[in-house]
Amino acid sequence: MDDITLLTIERACQRLVLDFAKFNDDLDHQSLADLFVDDCEFARPLDPTRPYFGKDKVHAIFRDRKPRLTRHVMTNILITVVSETEARGNSYVTMLSSPNTENWPQPGEGIFVGAFDDVFVKTDAGWKFKSRYGNVALHQGGHVPVIPPPTDEERGVKK
Repeated sequence: MDDITLLTIERACQRLVLDFAKFNDDLDHQSLADLFVDDCEFARPLDPTRPYFGKDKVHAIFRDRKPRLTRHVMTNILITVVSETEARGNSYVTMLSSPNTENWPQPGEGIFVGAFDDVFVKTDAGWKFKSRYGNVALHQGGHVPVIPPPTDEERGVKK
């Protein structure tokens, strides 16, 4: 694979990581879901052991939750190109949030630092997430939210 192809793939995958953060912070749930292939997997950083299966389930996670003011800062974005149609990635995420979405600035409820492990695939519509598994390694201040366990149906688990 030539250098231009390699760099083009790396940049496309890095852009997905950054778009995910931007669309999440902007509450643009449809654009966020459109970053994924239909048969994707996604695990939330605060609930890494219960992944969701399918683009429609990923869309529902974000669409159906109570709106929050968030800022996701993505760093250390490392992309490894596997082939011309697959890549893997890892990135760090630092997230701050507040339940009040108006009257900025708002005090944050804590700082969360974690990571995402990603698999990217090339589709007819461009590069997309095939899987995205998050985790939280550190937090400072505030409390760690308790996320109610989703049902298998909500997660898209096939029986």
